[in-house]
Amino acid sequence: MDRSWMKAKCISDEYENGVEQFLQFTQLNAESLRGNYFCPCVKCLNGRRQSVDEIRSHLICYGIIPNYTKWIWHGESADIPTVSQSQAVHEDSGERIEEMICDLGQETFEQAHAPLYDTIERDSNTPLYEGCTSFTRLSAVLSLVNLKARFGWSDKSFTKLLVLLKNMLPEQNTLPKNHYEAKKILCPVGMEYKKIHACPNDCILYRNETKNCRSAKVCWYLPIIPRFKRLFANAHDAKNLSWHSDDRKSDGLLRHPTDSPQWKTIDHLYPKFRDEQRSLMLALASDGMNPYGSLSSNHSLWPVLLMIYNLPPWLCILRKYIILCMMIAGPRKPGNDIDVYLTPLIEDLKQLWEEGVDVWDANVQQMFKLRTMVFCTINDFPA
Repeated sequence: MDRSWMKAKCISDEYENGVEQFLQFTQLNAESLRGNYFCPCVKCLNGRRQSVDEIRSHLICYGIIPNYTKWIWHGESADIPTVSQSQAVHEDSGERIEEMICDLGQETFEQAHAPLYDTIERDSNTPLYEGCTSFTRLSAVLSLVNLKARFGWSDKSFTKLLVLLKNMLPEQNTLPKNHYEAKKILCPVGMEYKKIHACPNDCILYRNETKNCRSAKVCWYLPIIPRFKRLFANAHDAKNLSWHSDDRKSDGLLRHPTDSPQWKTIDHLYPKFRDEQRSLMLALASDGMNPYGSLSSNHSLWPVLLMIYNLPPWLCILRKYIILCMMIAGPRKPGNDIDVYLTPLIEDLKQLWEEGVDVWDANVQQMFKLRTMVFCTINDFPA
């Protein structure tokens, strides 16, 4: 079926006709969903089930996910390649395992992290069980962990599921037997985090010389420098990170943060930062939330997020490109002492601003000095 309409303007006849063809295809091929289908608009991202009329409205108003060309959530079967080709599909995001391996396989990464690369490559070529051509060990774990995150399964329930699946599969299968082993398989991917305890009075973080101290208050820091390196190691993402300089339409209208007086002032004040088009402009956001859905709970949870404004507007807001860099948890909110918890993040941001970090750009196949700046913050008044 023709997918070219997905790139057409939402107000065009071509796009509207394509939406109708898509909905007809869905109704014919996804009958098991019984009238409520996953909505592939850029707002729902196949994460919500809606009626046909709602989906039609969303697709016309918001547009369809541009890379959702294999309609696996709407009745189209995924082409499952052989294990030897390392092309198992991560169905939820549409990204391929081999693309991740390629990102990790840059020469600079292999030299610095050869054992980790070997582990990833081995798991990506190990069949789930003898004779299996549908899943490798790595692709199976990625698919299951993705479902765990999407539907909010607890670690205990996930372990129970792994035990059940392992017993159902043929003997000598390579599926991990618990959540801990699954995490170890994914650790080499680079999704590292640091658990840091804090003083109960929010005075200091227990790190460096006080790292052995323990408290009821903790924060989790997910280092941002390795994650920026991972983005630039992907040629497609690296190209998008220069979109604001290379492909943006500049006609005097305010179409992107690059057109704002604030951005232009920064370009004027810091010409060296401006001249490197891959320098990142970031937005920092934080707010408190209750993890248990009850306003009477005393527990406080504060996520800290980074958004990258170099990207096109339709990518800035995608979950893939919103970086969760810190989670502050404890019996009460950090309040005015949030700066204590932000210390590890601030240290990395200062390094990225003052010194820069050597990063491999897979798009142009060269190393460059990455620098970043916090362009703005997004928060309500209490935050």
